[in-house]
Amino acid sequence: MARGLVSIAAALLVAVVLSGCAGGSPSFDPTGPCRVDGRASGAYPTLEALVPKSFDGRPPDHLDSGRNCTPANLGSLASHGVTEVRFAGGLWEEGKQSGVTLAVFEAGTPAGLTLQRDWLFEFYETGARTARSTDKIETSDLTVAGAAGRRLDTLNDESYQTIVVWQSAAPSILDVILIGSDVREVVTRAAHEARVKAALAAFAAAPDGLSPSP
Repeated sequence: MARGLVSIAAALLVAVVLSGCAGGSPSFDPTGPCRVDGRASGAYPTLEALVPKSFDGRPPDHLDSGRNCTPANLGSLASHGVTEVRFAGGLWEEGKQSGVTLAVFEAGTPAGLTLQRDWLFEFYETGARTARSTDKIETSDLTVAGAAGRRLDTLNDESYQTIVVWQSAAPSILDVILIGSDVREVVTRAAHEARVKAALAAFAAAPDGLSPSP
């Protein structure tokens, strides 16, 4: 497992963490029926192509994609009729306990179902409110180039953590940034906030042109 986002993966991102884990289940087949959760580099190249290629002047340390379909890992998404969610994300490690993940999500099944921003945000907020050592949870609205977004901020142990979810310009895609900043590595909240703004800017600079700018 990658070192970065250790605490954010444990506290907030639950199953759909995109935290740089290499590979997936040995039986994971991205083309077959979704019987097990899994992820691997190149599993869904179309989704991986929507992830920004650069953050902080460099490519991601890890890039992969996958899908979740088990009730345990779908969490609150299952209550909205989602039976499979697909994702791709890049992880930029920023120290031993800090990192930035830029990700995209879509509903895999049932056919024709569009993954809603509020459903995915609910998934993350539920994870935050039920996690250990997580406090000072704050949610807020923001606008990302005309797209209505939702932001979650929390402090987990000694890590500033922020998640922003908004609708991509592609109708079926949600864009997400997930940032964990250990207070020993990213000393001030202002420095963490600068990372949030830089992550939004990275989506704005994505060459595919699908993601709205901040």
